[in-house]
Amino acid sequence: FVSSSMKPMLESKKHNSDGFQIVELGGGRGTNAKALLNHLQLHHNDVYDRLTEYTIFDTSPTLHELQRQNLKIDSDHAFKINLVNVDMMEIAEGTSPFLTHSNIPTTLIALELLDNLPHDKIAKCFETDEILQAELIPLDDDCKTSGASSEAIIDTSKQYHEEFSPASDPLLQNILSIDPSLSTRLASSGPRWIPSVALGVLMRLFECRPNSAVAFADFDWLPPPDLSTPEDQRLMLAAEPALGDPIVTDMKGIDHPCYLTSPPDALCDILFPTDFARMASFTKSILRRDNDRRAIPVSVAAMKQNDFLLQYGLEEVNKTKSWAGYSPLINDFGNCSVLAVTPHHLCK
Repeated sequence: FVSSSMKPMLESKKHNSDGFQIVELGGGRGTNAKALLNHLQLHHNDVYDRLTEYTIFDTSPTLHELQRQNLKIDSDHAFKINLVNVDMMEIAEGTSPFLTHSNIPTTLIALELLDNLPHDKIAKCFETDEILQAELIPLDDDCKTSGASSEAIIDTSKQYHEEFSPASDPLLQNILSIDPSLSTRLASSGPRWIPSVALGVLMRLFECRPNSAVAFADFDWLPPPDLSTPEDQRLMLAAEPALGDPIVTDMKGIDHPCYLTSPPDALCDILFPTDFARMASFTKSILRRDNDRRAIPVSVAAMKQNDFLLQYGLEEVNKTKSWAGYSPLINDFGNCSVLAVTPHHLCK
């Protein structure tokens, strides 16, 4: 994917750059970065030589240190690596430095990051059509004894509840102004989760680097929580059900009814499914705003993961096939998709 998307951009002279940059968001231990660089060096050495920098932005200090060990110390690619420890929300909101403004061709990669990024829950007022956002309001002692409905306060050990108020978050307002379709049909379909941080990062990317290719891979569907008791079902009402609700799972593999009802001492994963068709639509809206800044036309596609791998990694897929033709790369993970932004002729 990197070589096929970057070569056409490198061949164009409109960006006045001899090299390109790879940016990975949420790089884990650096395993993907090392494997990708090894592959480029071995199979696409001309592309590897023109890579000026491989930059990883990661929120976790622990993973940031592991990346340093694996990529800056125990690696032949250390001279190409730049590691940045920063919160993705700060990048999305523009409060932290991201990428310099440049026409250099850039590939942005994020693998299984979208599901863990902060989201916003929005709804539409039936009476005024005003867009509302969910906010977490602390529950004080007066609230707990004021005669509020039992559905509003189900788990009294929790310290917050949801309230909907007019959307005032600047990032969310900016997102909805760029693509109003994200808020359509809300009144009839109920609240919806918006991947606001991921969309904010995309805005920052194309603002700074108009000649960018993108590969975001993650879950497009997640199963409902495995709830075994009527009490668990009742606790789901602690938060307003919404399209794209996350699954909340603790480190013991136990699912919890919603993000407001996990035990206070439990370390949990909150995993959101991604609507890749809507993310692709939003990306197209960004690109339409400043189409004249790009060196070559690009296409945006929401692809199932197996289609993406067959298009960009057929050789590797074939290496993993069993004698019966089964390949875990294309026959497993059926609930995963990819947002692909590539030079126009590469999208099918």
